[in-house]
Amino acid sequence: MNETTIYGITHTGPIKDDIISAGTIAPIWGVKFPLFDKDNSAKGIFIKTKGFELLKSMVRQFIKTERGERVMLPNFGLSLNRFLFEPITPDLIMNIKNEIISGFAQYLPQVSILGLNVGEGKGVQSNGLSTIQITMVITSFNSNQQAEISLSL
Repeated sequence: MNETTIYGITHTGPIKDDIISAGTIAPIWGVKFPLFDKDNSAKGIFIKTKGFELLKSMVRQFIKTERGERVMLPNFGLSLNRFLFEPITPDLIMNIKNEIISGFAQYLPQVSILGLNVGEGKGVQSNGLSTIQITMVITSFNSNQQAEISLSL
């Protein structure tokens, strides 16, 4: 008997309503991403965070994770590495934006993307290729805080 179970599937219907109505007693804590803060090594690795900082860490982790990289969550992350050696055209930029928006809809539904800009980065990689710069403005559905996250591929 061959069975494959994919963990991390979002619940719908009555189960989701029960989860939402249960509420939380204490704030949810998570690990800050990146795992090591090079500016303050006194904090060590695996720093805990909560609230909007946790949400920003989740976004950074999701964008930097390649699809198929996570154990037990084979569809978690984005397949952005496949765009790295392509010429930067309007079609490529649209494909990257679609990849990001569909990935967020599936795995980060609590995040609202207010602005998304994809383009050629200012730097050049060691192999002579230009970088792809992703800049987004995000907010949480239950918060009025906003953050700008900028990443290079």
